[in-house]
Amino acid sequence: MAPSLRRLFLLICGGICLGLRAAPPPLLVQAFDQWAGGRDDLAFTQKTRFLFDDGRVKTERLERFDPSLPDRQRWRLIELNGKPATAQQRKLWEAKKNRKPRKKVAKAPSDYVDLEHAVMLDETPQLAHFEIRLRQDVARLLGVERISAIVTVDKKSGSIVHVTAALRQPVRVLMGLARITDLDVDVHIEPSTEDSGDVETGSTARVALSELGYPIEYTWSDFTRVTPFSADPKTE
Repeated sequence: MAPSLRRLFLLICGGICLGLRAAPPPLLVQAFDQWAGGRDDLAFTQKTRFLFDDGRVKTERLERFDPSLPDRQRWRLIELNGKPATAQQRKLWEAKKNRKPRKKVAKAPSDYVDLEHAVMLDETPQLAHFEIRLRQDVARLLGVERISAIVTVDKKSGSIVHVTAALRQPVRVLMGLARITDLDVDVHIEPSTEDSGDVETGSTARVALSELGYPIEYTWSDFTRVTPFSADPKTE
């Protein structure tokens, strides 16, 4: 084929492919819109471990975050270095942790993930399983192109009910200032009902990273679906 014809052929094929590019799956878009609407906010327990280079624990905290509470109460210190936190420790830590108002998220979750290229892995009459990745611009900025997640959506409620993600090899993030060394997410979120909105027992999420050379581990558990706090009664 002559070079000019080859170029024309490629242009035509490219135009056809762009024209046929599938729209984001409506069910997945609905699930992320519902998440962004605040109906799926989660309270959770967080264990934070600061480590020495040899793996010994330098500092360990057990904390609880509950977005249904006012800003000054949303973080609570439970344990410090394996012992129940004293009243003084709680007062100092919680005053510092809750000092700043919670950040207002300017972007919806769907602005960070590439829904247009989400792949439906399989489905049942009740559930649909999708593989999704971060948007390319976000992934390049953070250096996390290797991370993907499996999202399960309940067809009846339109809610995300299960999220899993894993990291196959370490990646650098935040312009190289930090390095994610391990990631393991397995969170089951039961569809909302009038009687129960809890996340399935046993759900966990864990990330290990090295920030400026210092190892840190975060583990999340005891997830519970809650209604986010609003100081304006009109928005409740």
